[in-house]
Amino acid sequence: MKETILQTRYDPGREALKWVALATMTVDHIGSVLYPELEFLRIIGRLAFPIYSYLVVLGMETTRSPKKYIRRLLVFAIISQAPYFMAHRYEPLESLNVFFTLAFGALSLSNPLMLIPALIVSFFLNFDYGPYGIALITTMQLLRRDLKSGIAMTVLFNVLFYFIWDKQVFSLLALPLILAHMKGLLGTEKNTHDSPRYPTWRKYFFYTYYPAHLTALVLIRGYLS
Repeated sequence: MKETILQTRYDPGREALKWVALATMTVDHIGSVLYPELEFLRIIGRLAFPIYSYLVVLGMETTRSPKKYIRRLLVFAIISQAPYFMAHRYEPLESLNVFFTLAFGALSLSNPLMLIPALIVSFFLNFDYGPYGIALITTMQLLRRDLKSGIAMTVLFNVLFYFIWDKQVFSLLALPLILAHMKGLLGTEKNTHDSPRYPTWRKYFFYTYYPAHLTALVLIRGYLS
């Protein structure tokens, strides 16, 4: 039986980043949905998107099928749209959730010619994080290929975005964690010939958590109001 990447490689650092991204995203949404007056929750939440952007780059590097990977992101973008607009009190298509940003960012990674169209679409369809989000995903790819240039561009994007939303500059706090993963400080990638270390339920947990936790927050807000 032919072994696959998922069966023979396990990256504990990558798994750690997934949990950090999930936790900080949850804190961010608790702040935006339930306690908007508590700004420190939104500051903590700024770590989430850069880490998710970096994880998309890793996903595109290791997936056996980039098309299926992008398609999966789009499917969960559609699934997540209703919880997203209800949680943030938007009109149904006033803004599109972050899965659309990640999907079009991944598309840009697979084909550089798609970068400009993705930036335009993200602007006019008002993706969560918009063109900044698409650009940051491509910057995470640059970080993997050219460390110094990647760090410089990451800092530049976030400093420029300060004038649109000042709290976003705190997303730079995610950079040390990303660099720690690149240096192997969060755990060394291992080869394993045991059963697959990425079972289906675990892989899809990180996808389904996004619409599920937004739905839960909407219900909690309704109960508290």
